Amino acid sequence: MTDIRTKKLINAPEDLIAEAIEGRVAAHPDMLTVEGATGRAVVAVDGPREGKVGIVIGGGSGHEPAFAGYVGRGLADAAAVGNVFASPSPEQIMDAARAVEGGAGVMFL
Repeated sequence: MTDIRTKKLINAPEDLIAEAIEGRVAAHPDMLTVEGATGRAVVAVDGPREGKVGIVIGGGSGHEPAFAGYVGRGLADAAAVGNVFASPSPEQIMDAARAVEGGAGVMFL
């Protein structure tokens, strides 16, 4: 039996989520931005739109902040990104909600 080792490209574990968010936003600056004091609200650049219910999704990061991949026009308006295998904090969720509230309320999914 051979010993197969998985290589991970992580600079520092404590910076993993922030760097993953930074990379995703840098790859799609025309679609995504980061809002709020926590730095964990990934938001569509075309929102909030007046009169539209803001859609916020989110969850733990697991292997990467995957929920941010569902943010964009016609999809979610923002994603609250939690720690690895942990839900987003109330502050992270509120940063996302404040960023997308356009006067018609916010739905959390």
